[in-house]
Amino acid sequence: MAPSDGNVRIGTSEREEAVRALAEHMTAGRLDVTEYDQRCALTAAAKTRAELAAIFDDLPEPNPMRDMPPPARAPIPMQPAAPLVEKERNNTKAIIIGFVVFSVAAIVTVTAILGEWWALVPALLIVIVLAIAS
Repeated sequence: MAPSDGNVRIGTSEREEAVRALAEHMTAGRLDVTEYDQRCALTAAAKTRAELAAIFDDLPEPNPMRDMPPPARAPIPMQPAAPLVEKERNNTKAIIIGFVVFSVAAIVTVTAILGEWWALVPALLIVIVLAIAS
């Protein structure tokens, strides 16, 4: 086990394998019942490989920590920054377009209800500004 592997967290399967190994050591007479219980309690409470390895320091095989392969270190995928910026732009564009559609619909509705044609001027200006901006 490399020194950096000691901080790697373990899961239920590693703890269960350690308890099975401790049972074999008790059956072989290397551990008495009291020591077996103590080590099983430590195994259940272990959170890292180093804690689990310490339980088996003075025991021969079977030692699940010696048999355990080092943790696989998955490479962190590198993503270019451009797609993230493009995604933010798409979200911003969608919000602006939704706001414009809502605004134009509201202005047209108010114009239809009140019968005032001049209320269409803000809608026309919004459409012109957006056409120039895009």
